[in-house]
Amino acid sequence: MLDILQVGNLTVWLDEPNWQEQVKEAFKQGVSVSLIAPPDARGDLKSAILSLAVEPMELGFLQVYSVLEGVQTYPQGFAVGLRMWETVQ
Repeated sequence: MLDILQVGNLTVWLDEPNWQEQVKEAFKQGVSVSLIAPPDARGDLKSAILSLAVEPMELGFLQVYSVLEGVQTYPQGFAVGLRMWETVQ
């Protein structure tokens, strides 16, 4: 069902202090997320991806997990595509 409702994409920068809240808010709005990190933040990006993949977010009555759609490498850093995955409660 969420695949049908999900539209759009929001860019979130990993070095912003509230990046997790931005991801959660994007998922509430039904949009995918591009999580962007500079080249020297590989370890932080890895930790963020693992955290989002194993810890469900509460969105109203739903629990959702982030699903990694892909990683792109650029001279300015990395872009990780994320979307939400619904779980049954």
